[in-house]
Amino acid sequence: MRASIVIVIVAIGAGAAGAWLVFAPRRPEPGQGTPSRASDVFNPPQDYKTSGGQQMKPRW
Repeated sequence: MRASIVIVIVAIGAGAAGAWLVFAPRRPEPGQGTPSRASDVFNPPQDYKTSGGQQMKPRW
């Protein structure tokens, strides 16, 4: 009796996981001209705000 309940629960879980993989919306992959988010990591902005800040103290 308990073994059949476990088998039913596992079968429902496997079916739900399979349905999620099949019916999940696909994200469009970036094309040649479209920058991806990963490339933003290696291309930081070059215009940093340098006015109005606090002076640096040396750590001796």
